[in-house]
Amino acid sequence: MTLSLLTFLCLGLCLPVWNALRVTQPYRVVSHRGEVELFCSYHHTGRHEPEELRITLYRGMYGEQEEQKVCTSSFTHNNTAFQVEGEGERKVRCRGQLRPGKVNLTISGLRGNDTDLYRCAIEVLYPPPYLRTFGNGTLLYITEEPGCFTPEAQRRDDVTGETSVRLPLAGLAAVLIVISAIAILLVHQVLQRKRRFEAIVPMMSKNDGRFDYGNFQ
Repeated sequence: MTLSLLTFLCLGLCLPVWNALRVTQPYRVVSHRGEVELFCSYHHTGRHEPEELRITLYRGMYGEQEEQKVCTSSFTHNNTAFQVEGEGERKVRCRGQLRPGKVNLTISGLRGNDTDLYRCAIEVLYPPPYLRTFGNGTLLYITEEPGCFTPEAQRRDDVTGETSVRLPLAGLAAVLIVISAIAILLVHQVLQRKRRFEAIVPMMSKNDGRFDYGNFQ
């Protein structure tokens, strides 16, 4: 009995404790005025809870390169909020708030052409062992706000406006041409009739002006 108890205790103490990290994300998020709120949830399995974490947001299905990094920041349970300027040519702003089992990440300053798949990478920095896991990705659909036109859309609107103006002008010109042709044709017919009547020689009547029966012989 004592040997069995010792064996059980040895198995319980000597077996390695597996550390694992799993990250999940929503499938799709729609922006509002160029801002989205993304929830990166994580589940850590291990003997100790993570005390220091780092979250990095990547753009693209296989984004792990520096040029595909949107923003990154580290935080602890004592410092649960952060705000950083995004990376890349056009910088966006990232705000984060650590919650139990997830990070609320808010990205602002986005435009329509920023619509893409974004993945959260969460790292356990302390305590060891170091862990790093990617989420399954979220499609961030960035809508264009009414009244905010991109240069390409503005050029398309200008071309459409010019075309819509040209079409009525072309129709008006065609109508004027038809009316002018009809007017010229009418004037020509009037002039021909006038010449025809002027060419007729008046005939003198044999009647002497007296209306008697002699005129009907």
